[in-house]
Amino acid sequence: MVRGLYTAATGMNVQAKKMDIISNDLANVNTTGYKKDTAVVASFPQVLASRLNDVQNHIPNNGVVGGMSLGARIDEIYTNFTQGSVIKTDGMVDLAIQGDGFFAVQTPTDTLYTRDGNFSINQTGDMVTKEGYYVLSQEGLPITLGEDFLANGGQVVVKESGEVYRGAEFVDTIALVRFEDNATLQKAADNLYQSEGQGIPFQGSMIQGFLESSNVNSVTAMVDMITVSRAYEANQKVIQTQDTILGKAVNEIGRA
Repeated sequence: MVRGLYTAATGMNVQAKKMDIISNDLANVNTTGYKKDTAVVASFPQVLASRLNDVQNHIPNNGVVGGMSLGARIDEIYTNFTQGSVIKTDGMVDLAIQGDGFFAVQTPTDTLYTRDGNFSINQTGDMVTKEGYYVLSQEGLPITLGEDFLANGGQVVVKESGEVYRGAEFVDTIALVRFEDNATLQKAADNLYQSEGQGIPFQGSMIQGFLESSNVNSVTAMVDMITVSRAYEANQKVIQTQDTILGKAVNEIGRA
């Protein structure tokens, strides 16, 4: 009976974590380039149960009863990198990647990666993310359009290959990278990803004036949230039932 309490409790912990993940996905349903997460559930390793100090017909009976599981746990959180739909914005430096590539951006601590192409031009003429991180070129340097760019009302043209032009003048080529296994990427703050390994050049394309939307389906997420809520309540009822049985065992059977 006590094992039933622990098993139900681990189930409640799993459902609570899944609810957190779904809630985070729903909160980012309108975040450009956001990728949804999925919790992978696994059972704890089975343990072998056997009788101890058991006697049957005056003969020791300490044989193996069998295996038993001690509940469930979150094994990993898997990020689904399926491409989201592309939305037209006509923004001068709004860029959407076609394929499984990533933009490389320079943060104060390291080079990180993102699918969010909602860029802008800062006061010094650098192409930056919403948070002010530099968008990097294939040489690993910030894309710079010149300090006089904003003052002169310059125009930017970005080719599908990532080549950046200020008017008719070639400036640089935006770095697009991909990874052999996207599962090695870990989510960081500001819709960025970090990787222990270096990305390899991505031969895909990008579209100027478009943004990639989140790949979260709000209707599916709401249905998943209801399912998780019901599973949590079911585990709750199991604990209440186990508590009632334990109470009867202590207060009624124990007195007999």
